[in-house]
Amino acid sequence: MKEYLNKLGLGPVLAGIKRKGVPLLPLVTALVSYRLTENFSVDGCGRWLEDLAVRDIVGLEHEVSHRMLYRAVEDVGNGMRGLLSSVRTSIMRRYDLPHTDVNIDSSSFSVYSKQSSLFSFGYSRDKRPDLRQVNFCVAEIRKPVNIPVHMTVSPGNSPDCVQFVEMIEDLSQYLDDGSTVVMDAAGETKDVAVMIRSKGMKYLVRKKMNGSDDTLIAKFSKENAVSVDPDKGVWCVKRSFGSGRTNYLFFSEKLYRDKMETLDTRARRCVDEYFDVIRMKKDGTLKVSKTLLRKLRNPLIYCNVSIQTRFLGGRDDMYSFVREQLSNGREGFFKLESSTELTEHQAYLMYRERDTIEKLIDSLKNHIDMGPLRVWSDACVKGILLMCFLAQTIVSMIRFEHSGLSSMSSKTIIRSLEKLTLTVIRNGRKVISRIFSNFDTVNSLILGCKPPPEKASWG
Repeated sequence: MKEYLNKLGLGPVLAGIKRKGVPLLPLVTALVSYRLTENFSVDGCGRWLEDLAVRDIVGLEHEVSHRMLYRAVEDVGNGMRGLLSSVRTSIMRRYDLPHTDVNIDSSSFSVYSKQSSLFSFGYSRDKRPDLRQVNFCVAEIRKPVNIPVHMTVSPGNSPDCVQFVEMIEDLSQYLDDGSTVVMDAAGETKDVAVMIRSKGMKYLVRKKMNGSDDTLIAKFSKENAVSVDPDKGVWCVKRSFGSGRTNYLFFSEKLYRDKMETLDTRARRCVDEYFDVIRMKKDGTLKVSKTLLRKLRNPLIYCNVSIQTRFLGGRDDMYSFVREQLSNGREGFFKLESSTELTEHQAYLMYRERDTIEKLIDSLKNHIDMGPLRVWSDACVKGILLMCFLAQTIVSMIRFEHSGLSSMSSKTIIRSLEKLTLTVIRNGRKVISRIFSNFDTVNSLILGCKPPPEKASWG
């Protein structure tokens, strides 16, 4: 861990943030290392550091209080911009990158408090609209590098386009002219496109379909389209405009089957709900919820509920009617837009490879475990999120540096590192020897050790 934090050039930056007392670098080393092991809380990290052997490894001479760790987290949060700048500069200089194209995506996670100004209600990706949340946006160098290089933190009610504009503004000075920014539909706004063009870069973004696309869909035929993926059944129709932008309308057979399966499920559920409502109406059990009645307990308000149904014959007729009403005719289609003309296959492949940023965000939320947060000040929130980002960046660097791990998920790498066991033999307080065990193929490759022999099969 210390080796990779030094590779990211964080030592001098952390030394400049805190000039007196216990240095920040060993504290950050401990906090990031703990994120990749037990990962309970800052207090949990404090209990972990009560062990003299652990403190000795991370470079802490004396005991560390929980308050000291919280102050370290706050200091890191206050110095977030400088630390992220060091991360970007170090990655760009250390590796011979084939390009500086980036994938950008945003997400959020829910919190159980309202003490920080970053905690606000907004569109919840965690499907918890009843809870406040924090938004964050992440950028990574596109395939084959897939190393995260920047993160922004915003209040939970910040629009995606605002986060994307801030991200591009921060990144632009580190990316080569003509670099491409790949985004999902959250980045389709005019402000984002203008910002990217003003920085001398290009973009590829997923666009929401409109009425003009419905006209193209009605005329769509595979004979007039370009096949971009015969195995998956993907076709494309391209349109170029005088402004320089190009639209790509794709049809995917697999996406069509998935959408129609979802449509069928919804249609059957609607038919089942119809018969449930008719039965409750006959039984007299169809009533307004007590919650609603309590809200309407007002002598000036009278509530009356009536049910009207369509009679369409049997279940099959009802199912066909509902299925037709739910369909918008766009099943299986999606649309991309680029600021410059690409071939159909280039646009398709570039956007398809964007799934790595979604996997990175999933890793941050579910394997690095961003939440739940147990800190409340804005600086501490940013500090904890930066620790998670650094942990994920180190995992991505390990994967990039070792070709044998290139196709391995972050979860597998983290679980392999967690298996490593250290046995410390002491004579009083003096450490006599350290014994590492529980090596496997992955962590042996990372540490440069000889991998353990394959287990002999029985029978």
